[in-house]
Amino acid sequence: MGKLIRMDLYRMLKSKTFLVCLSVAFVLALANAPVAKLMYTLANSLSSEINETFAAEVNLSDLLSDPFPMMGLMLALLSLCFFFYADVENGYIKNIAGRMPMKGFTILSKFVASGVHNLCFAAAGIIGNLIGTVLVQRIVMDANVLDSIRVLALKLLLAQSLCAMLVLVVSTFRSKSLGMILAVLFGMGLTSLIYMGINEGLKPLFGEGTDISKIMPDSVMNETPLGTLKALVVAIVAGAVFLLPAIRIFDRKDVK
Repeated sequence: MGKLIRMDLYRMLKSKTFLVCLSVAFVLALANAPVAKLMYTLANSLSSEINETFAAEVNLSDLLSDPFPMMGLMLALLSLCFFFYADVENGYIKNIAGRMPMKGFTILSKFVASGVHNLCFAAAGIIGNLIGTVLVQRIVMDANVLDSIRVLALKLLLAQSLCAMLVLVVSTFRSKSLGMILAVLFGMGLTSLIYMGINEGLKPLFGEGTDISKIMPDSVMNETPLGTLKALVVAIVAGAVFLLPAIRIFDRKDVK
């Protein structure tokens, strides 16, 4: 299992898609603050009714607690879709799975590798955002820096539960296109319409107050403040609900 994880990590880190998406995520994070300042300037110049000024200072905690600025989450999830599907697309999944005592280990290995993948994107997002912010604002060390580390860790755990969904769809069910659609929806925060439709179907069973968005990882990730207990429960439950079937189903199906 250890060798399989090391192989997946090597394959992932050498992937052109990973390097391109990571580079784009860094550049977008770098441009985050300068673009925001430019938009403020343009808005004030085009309308005499807008008198808002761009903040001269920003708290360090705000930057540290935002690991995926400017479409960073979408790029990370899209990169994972290519990684999860690469062994199927290139035809060597049968050779890899055939060497394992359980074929499902290949799914678990990809999920573990995705954790390192997300750490890379989080680092790129935070470092890029810090550099870009220094160019246009003064960063202030505030009292919430330690708490921002807690928020960062919780957001990475919630991102892992999203990875469990993607590995089920892309690797187990072999639907790269559906996985990419989900990556865009999760990354851009466009799942509200889907959740509304599901809520309507569940209302006859659970009542008018039904709202599954409150317990979905992508929605919880954007909550302010982000509660520790709720985020942990959602991340663990969602991860288990999707990862365990992904491993079990893949282990029982024929690998071609």
